[in-house]
Amino acid sequence: MELYYHNGLMRTVTFIFLALCAPFAGCSTYSPVIIAVSNDHGEPVSGASIQVAPMYFFNPTDTNYIIVGPYDIMEPFPAKGDYAITGDDGTATLKVANECPLELQVLAANHMQWDGEIAITLQGDVTVKKYHSQSKLHITAK
Repeated sequence: MELYYHNGLMRTVTFIFLALCAPFAGCSTYSPVIIAVSNDHGEPVSGASIQVAPMYFFNPTDTNYIIVGPYDIMEPFPAKGDYAITGDDGTATLKVANECPLELQVLAANHMQWDGEIAITLQGDVTVKKYHSQSKLHITAK
């Protein structure tokens, strides 16, 4: 029931708006990005799991707006994610959305999880930003 109701109020307006806007909104173009994973000695890490996933932005208030209700996702049509496993050379190719940043997560045996963000700039460059992770993995993208 929480899908269409919040505090006893039906979210009909929000649902209708999202249904009408579905064909026109969201991240829709993707580019192949080669992601390289290496350890702290610069050696490639094979078999690492790499995942990109959309970021969700929520309405953090209890206030109802015309389109967005309390705690609704502000970007109703986020980008699609992708995943891959690195080969012997420590690289994998993933499809990354051109219009919006994505969460980037790397898991490898005998290493701490690496968390960060990946984005493609307007100039076409790929940027990778590490969050406050203790992982000693090194992640590059091109």
